Amino acid sequence: MSVSQILLILWRRSWIVLLTLLVASVVAIGVLLFVPGRYDAIATASIDPAGVDPVTESERSTGAMIALMQGNMLQLVQSQRVAVDVVKRLNMAANPRIQEEYRASASFGRESIEDWTAGRLLKTVDPKFLFGSNVLTIKYKSGDPNQAALVANAFLAATIDATVAVKAASGEQTARWFAPQIDELRGEVAQAREALENYQKKTNIVAPSSNGVDSEGAALTAINQELSNARATLTIMQTRLDSGVTNLSTDPSDPDLQVLNGLKEKLTAALVAVDGVEQNLGSRNPKMVSETANIASLRKQIADATDRMKEHLKERIASLKEQIARLEAAQAEAQKNLIDAQTQRDRLVDLQRDVGFRMNQLNLREKVAAQAKLQSKLTFADITVLDKAAPPIDPAFPKPIMVIPVGLGGGLTLGLILALMAEMTDRRVRIPADLEYATSVPMLGVIGATRRFSRGLAPPKLRAA
Repeated sequence: MSVSQILLILWRRSWIVLLTLLVASVVAIGVLLFVPGRYDAIATASIDPAGVDPVTESERSTGAMIALMQGNMLQLVQSQRVAVDVVKRLNMAANPRIQEEYRASASFGRESIEDWTAGRLLKTVDPKFLFGSNVLTIKYKSGDPNQAALVANAFLAATIDATVAVKAASGEQTARWFAPQIDELRGEVAQAREALENYQKKTNIVAPSSNGVDSEGAALTAINQELSNARATLTIMQTRLDSGVTNLSTDPSDPDLQVLNGLKEKLTAALVAVDGVEQNLGSRNPKMVSETANIASLRKQIADATDRMKEHLKERIASLKEQIARLEAAQAEAQKNLIDAQTQRDRLVDLQRDVGFRMNQLNLREKVAAQAKLQSKLTFADITVLDKAAPPIDPAFPKPIMVIPVGLGGGLTLGLILALMAEMTDRRVRIPADLEYATSVPMLGVIGATRRFSRGLAPPKLRAA
């Protein structure tokens, strides 16, 4: 079907289009004149999902948390809890008209008037977030502009209070959840401390000092040092004794050394005197004989003193060996005591670590519980009121600028559709163009119809061959 054929059909059925357009215009005018106006009041608030929690000091600005927060907020606005709070705030249950409608409804006797009224309010409240922002808009639709603004503001206030109440309830529930855990941890801390005290009383041991030195270690170190000195002294004495030197001691306070040194000095003086006498008086002089006998006596005394020193040195070596044996036994005992003490201290450290661990767990749980209690007492909210709803001046529906174009456009479209449908249901051939559309055979000519003026006779209609 060509465009010219469609235009021809619409022209032939133009009365349908005009009639439909006229009906649509009348309906639009009727809507403007008789449909009650609907007023939309909008209250807006800003939701702050970012920042730091004032109690836990944790970040709250992730994208998932923002989306979750917005979804929860919309559900909260449309919750029965908030709607019932609005009904109570505005005392709607005391309104005679609402009471009459409630008694006439099917819910009378099955639910309270507050719940029934709240359900009606939820059907006309429309919360949403503006696209790309954190601005919450609460729209309420009503036939009374003042009532629309009043209910929208009440919904916003009830939502803020419900948000605070939900946070407080969550904090209190968390604090109650931690209470039995804290009591159990306190019992475990008491048991760990008691075990530590009992072990200390049993072993009579304390933890090492802050510099890491303990009594057993200090005792072993002293014994090791004394044993090392004794062995070094023994080595020196044994070397002097085995070497055969006459000077068996280097200690100036040694009596044997003092006696030996005195005798050596006398022997030196006697030798000098003998040399002088021999040069002056000769070797046969009686004085020379006396000095010679004195030198022999001194040498005999030096030999005796040396032998006594050797004996004393042997005695000192034997005593030193006994001391070394005692020190070695003391060293073994000190090592055993140190090992036992270290094992006990390791056990003591384990008990102290257990007490510290349980104390840390207890402090952590008490901190979280305290934060939860503080959070339940704070009344902060993440909602800031931007604009309260004001009674709208013009109705949101119906509006002439919207109803008239929609009515005319709808009537015209419906008229065109009805005209085409009428043509499709009536396929009679009225003009040559209809015949050309109805059949594909060539048209040879048109025979003009003979008008007959006889009563009851109509001009014949052309039909497709």
